[in-house]
Amino acid sequence: MDVDATPRRPVPPRALGDDAGIAMVMVLGLILTASVILVAALGYATNSLPHAARGHDAVRALAAAQAGIDHYLAHLNRDRNYFASVDCDNPALAGPNPDPGLLSNACGYTSSTAPGWIEVQPGDPASGEFHYDVNTTAMDQFTIWLSSTGRAEGVVRTLQAKITIAGSQRYLYVTDFEDADPENTVVYPAPNLARHDHCGKSGTTLAKYWWSPSPNERSASGSPDCVEIQFIGGDVLDGPVHFNDMPLVNGSTQFRQGFTTYSPNCPRTPVTSASAARGKCFRTTNSASPSLSTKGARWANANLLPDTTGDLVNKPGCQYTGDTRIRFNSNGTMDVWNTGSAGTTIGSVGDPAVLASPPNCGIAANFAPASGQKYPSAKQTVPVPDGLVIYVRNAATSATCVPGQVVNGTTSGSAAKDVIPTLSTTIPGAVSDISYLHPTYRKTRTSGVWSSTPSVVSDSHSKKFDCGLGNVYIEGTVKGRVTIAAENNVVVTGDLGIASTSLGSMPGNDPGDIVGLVAQNSVVVYHPVQVTSWSVTEGGGTSQSCGTSPSATPTSGVNGATCTYTPNGWANLDYLSPPATFAGTGQKHRWIYASIQTLAHSFWVASYDKGAPVGTLSVRGSIAQRWRGIVGTGSISTGYFKDYSYDKRLQTTSPPYFPPWANGEWSAETTGEVPTAPNIA
Repeated sequence: MDVDATPRRPVPPRALGDDAGIAMVMVLGLILTASVILVAALGYATNSLPHAARGHDAVRALAAAQAGIDHYLAHLNRDRNYFASVDCDNPALAGPNPDPGLLSNACGYTSSTAPGWIEVQPGDPASGEFHYDVNTTAMDQFTIWLSSTGRAEGVVRTLQAKITIAGSQRYLYVTDFEDADPENTVVYPAPNLARHDHCGKSGTTLAKYWWSPSPNERSASGSPDCVEIQFIGGDVLDGPVHFNDMPLVNGSTQFRQGFTTYSPNCPRTPVTSASAARGKCFRTTNSASPSLSTKGARWANANLLPDTTGDLVNKPGCQYTGDTRIRFNSNGTMDVWNTGSAGTTIGSVGDPAVLASPPNCGIAANFAPASGQKYPSAKQTVPVPDGLVIYVRNAATSATCVPGQVVNGTTSGSAAKDVIPTLSTTIPGAVSDISYLHPTYRKTRTSGVWSSTPSVVSDSHSKKFDCGLGNVYIEGTVKGRVTIAAENNVVVTGDLGIASTSLGSMPGNDPGDIVGLVAQNSVVVYHPVQVTSWSVTEGGGTSQSCGTSPSATPTSGVNGATCTYTPNGWANLDYLSPPATFAGTGQKHRWIYASIQTLAHSFWVASYDKGAPVGTLSVRGSIAQRWRGIVGTGSISTGYFKDYSYDKRLQTTSPPYFPPWANGEWSAETTGEVPTAPNIA
């Protein structure tokens, strides 16, 4: 057994006068101190219990407020127009703060009405309860402000939510079908237009996408009978892009933020390699390698495009009847020409709050044609209806336009450049635009005399652009927030800018100037061209000298001889030529700062297949269209390159009353805590 061999030190005897007995005193002292601490701790714990409980109640009150937001959203998404009236059967809406966006409510709520509450868990008051107040004064933005108050055991907390519903302005570019519009008379000549239902002959119901499981339906004799439009090198799209269809890309197109497609072959995860996306996310007839950026191409669900443009006729603002020409001025006014609104109401409609102080839209009686003419007698200058809608509707009758009918500069007191279309010759059909196309003409020799005025053999112009219908022609610089809508077409005749941004710059964060263009048919970039040469065909069984154009007088021939003149060569008119190059690049631009929506047809360039290349069509805003519109041909042999960039303000705001998606859902865009209203607490 091991033992410690170290000798122990002996304990010295306790000396007289040391701390003998102090241990007991220290023990007693420690007991007393511990008792004091324990009593204090018990007192602190006892006093903290209400605070802990109150903290728990505060959490429950906040959760109840969130439950109120969810409750209101559930109502909205069951009934997209739930906001339009007060639901008297919903206790949470009862209270002293009725919706200021509604001028009346059937429930009779006033400032003396007690707040109504709904339990988070019915039958369990301890779960908390909620009440909410609704403010729809910003419904021109499809925005609802909801203040939801939750309470639990006397604790109240309030959340304020900005509730919105998404629309096409959330994308830079979105299309349903990548085919040409079935009513495009260039690719589908009249009278047949699109020949097949899968090309849109009968509308969208039977139309097919290019990723359709039955691609053979898209072709006849091995060649496509639906005209698919392509993206080419030089096209730039800088913003969120979506296709319900599968786009055709035959060049180094730049998708600077990638794109999404409903094509089922496109992967769910982003594909950044063009070679990996080829044939799955986009079609091509060559080895095109578009730039897909780091965001790549990927599958996304379809965006449904409702054509609710007709509802804009019920929104407040200015309404005009028949062809209307508007030039916006940077000082917040607009020059208006019109010949069909005399005898009509041109002021605000639909909103009693606006009717109480309607916008100045001009004097209806002064919108009349010049004496004995079809063009306007004068313009009227009025303020832009800020925050409202300009709507142009059909007149009772319509007819083919004649050159100068929309605006005649010399007679209406405007500059010569205001003439639409520009006319440099008196020959019929010498100018082409969306409303007045070049027909084929014929002269006939009768009784030894040639007809002095040629007759029209064929005229394929679209009747939807006839004068008298709801077509609006716009250009200029807009100061204010306005949506321009038409029962037929919106035609952009020149640069359309906004006062807060110089042409060529991106809009900043100022929401003060914003424009929407919405058409029940198409939004069109004006591009008039003029015939430079004619194809001449002699008929009648004998040789005659027909000359080179319809203005010539044939010099020989027998009775019954004919001379037929068909337009052959074309040149752009000076009116359209952009006034200057951009940033010293030599590239000419047509600028459009707007959210564009055409959910029945397309956004396209008039006479896109004629004349010399124009330059670049630059849109700063957003574009949504049912069918893909054509803006140029080849790479580029006529028309425009595309330069589209997204206005990021559109993520949080929109032009007034800009229509939302058909399959959009109301959601809380932002949520934050605010002080509870004194009459609710």
